[in-house]
Amino acid sequence: MLIAASILTGCGKEQPKTEYVARVNDAYFTKKELASLIDTTMVNTLHKSEVIRNWINREILFQKAKNEGILQQDDYKGLIKKSGKELAGALLLDNYISSVTINFEQRDLIIYFEENSNDFKLPDKSYLLNIIHFGNEDKAVEFRSLVLDSDWQKAMNIFYGDSEIISTEKKVLLKERDIYSIKVLRVVKRLHPLEISIVISEREGYYTVVQVLEKYLEGSLPSFDLIKLDVEKRFVADKRKELMENYMKDLYSKNEIEVIN
Repeated sequence: MLIAASILTGCGKEQPKTEYVARVNDAYFTKKELASLIDTTMVNTLHKSEVIRNWINREILFQKAKNEGILQQDDYKGLIKKSGKELAGALLLDNYISSVTINFEQRDLIIYFEENSNDFKLPDKSYLLNIIHFGNEDKAVEFRSLVLDSDWQKAMNIFYGDSEIISTEKKVLLKERDIYSIKVLRVVKRLHPLEISIVISEREGYYTVVQVLEKYLEGSLPSFDLIKLDVEKRFVADKRKELMENYMKDLYSKNEIEVIN
């Protein structure tokens, strides 16, 4: 919805700005606007560039459409009116949901997990991994040696804050199809639980070390502790859906509604 709103309100001539990441003529895409769409501290450079490129594409098309008189056409005005109603309704629901606190305890999540266990079965082969990416091969080799001599967490403690660490994830559950690197996937498939990989050179300046903690077959049910956050997200989503349905029923009861067949 934020992206849709930015399309409606963020296009057109603006005052010059200094804190911006992209510009098309007199229209500016600010750092603040970018941060509202993505987590700029966590997202990779490729995704960030894609978001910026999409903004530029939209802005170029918008400015061309404006110059061609599209904004004065009845079709455009009708779409804007319809979109405005949809955005207003969506904001109303967002405001309502945000104003309601959904209280729950861990036992509620466990009950939900048990009652909906089929929904949490893994649809593909999956792997529980520790994984770290370095920008320097020697650092990756050193890290791997530390893991072999001690364990993953102790090695992480020693390497805490190291500038050569590109990214790291601990106890991450990944479906086989979500392991995008072919090289990493091949290694992961060969490893036994608790084994440490060799240093995998995915490309120049990108070196990976991975540890397989557990392997899961398609249709396996992970433990509650392993997917607790996923269970919580679905639990809260279901509660919000229920709240919206009840809210709509209340609105129906307070308005005169007539349908003529």
